[in-house]
Amino acid sequence: MSAALSLLLLPFAAAVVFVLIHAYLGIHVLRRNIVFADLALAQLSALGATIAFANGYSPTSPAGFGYALLATAAGAALLTLTRGLARHVSQEAFVGIVYVVATAATILVVDRSPQGAEHVKRILLGNILTVGPAEVAQVTALYASIGVLHWLVRRPLLAVSSEAQPAVRNGLAIWIWDFLFFLTLGVVVASSVTTAGVLLVFSFLIVPAVVGSIFSGNVRVVLAIAWCVGILASAVGLAGSYVLDLPTGAAMVTAFAFALVLAGAAKALIFAAAAQRRANLRVAARTMMALALMFTLASSIWLMVNPTADQPLAAAVEEATGLGLKRFLSASERDTYESATRDMARFQGEVDQLNARERTARHQGAPLPDDEIRRIASYQQSFNEMARGERFVQEVLRGKARARERWIVGLPAALLALLGLGLLSRPYWRHRSGRRDVRTPRPGIA
Repeated sequence: MSAALSLLLLPFAAAVVFVLIHAYLGIHVLRRNIVFADLALAQLSALGATIAFANGYSPTSPAGFGYALLATAAGAALLTLTRGLARHVSQEAFVGIVYVVATAATILVVDRSPQGAEHVKRILLGNILTVGPAEVAQVTALYASIGVLHWLVRRPLLAVSSEAQPAVRNGLAIWIWDFLFFLTLGVVVASSVTTAGVLLVFSFLIVPAVVGSIFSGNVRVVLAIAWCVGILASAVGLAGSYVLDLPTGAAMVTAFAFALVLAGAAKALIFAAAAQRRANLRVAARTMMALALMFTLASSIWLMVNPTADQPLAAAVEEATGLGLKRFLSASERDTYESATRDMARFQGEVDQLNARERTARHQGAPLPDDEIRRIASYQQSFNEMARGERFVQEVLRGKARARERWIVGLPAALLALLGLGLLSRPYWRHRSGRRDVRTPRPGIA
């Protein structure tokens, strides 16, 4: 536990700082109805960092930050100019164009750079685990100053963000406040992309603000909810990445997505009025049943058409019920299948032990010597090859069993799924029939 806390404490502190500033700016972005402005600025920041990388500078160096800031400042100016064109074309269209062009330019630059693919991966997902105390202190001071600035000018900024035609009537003033907002947003994005990555920065900015907006229209309440949700989702994502040994950025983005789904479900099923809540529960139940039946129908047809392919639903049912493929295999085939299963589990266990040994040494700050790492890699390759051979045996026998069960299991499942979908759709057709009867005049009535 102490090792986990020592590893995750600084990343969590950085995530909290990111959430505090990004969630506030995200409220402005939502009020302006330009949700992807952050993504466009983040991609422009990534373009600047990529240009710095191609010129031999680290994206986290002062020069790398300068390139990223210059690119985002140009993007801020472009986004400011789009308000004047919003009367003719949606601002989102221009934001999308900026994002696409920035992405294409990034690919063109990175194509000529050594280790370009690794750089793109880092820019997209970041590596928040490597953040140091100095970086946390720097971004805290930077974001605090931006927060103070926004607090001092909060009234005109909120007025400009409130609608397409804001209460501020002076056109030049609107452009100045717009540019100030986009420039500060660009500074925040440029300073966070190299640490957190484009995807996680977008999640910090949009998801907490959306969750807060689901439950309230008051800016203060939205901000409080957004901060709580963002901090909790960050903690869950970091903990999940450590426990499951997953990429940290992707795990945190997934945690933010789960938070949004849970918030939507809570709003519809818990915080709605009683009558609306009952109606939502009925709709949710019918939707889940319909999705399950459609998935069953598609899986059954897939089993009958191509039995040797992957069958995820059949595999899940067999795992849950214990009614495995053995019923459709001969005695000798069952023995071979069970032997391959045992051997593959043993080989996979050996690989997991080696991975755990190397990961534990890395987390404790005492990396293994190069010779030991090469020896572990050689063992891993050998065990993986043996496990792959046993997996091939399993796949061959699984294909034989599926070919034998496709009509015994697949056809009845498909018919039952069709029957269930027909029963679920009866109220819909009854409702349509009633509406048709109402529209059709009866004979003898003028």
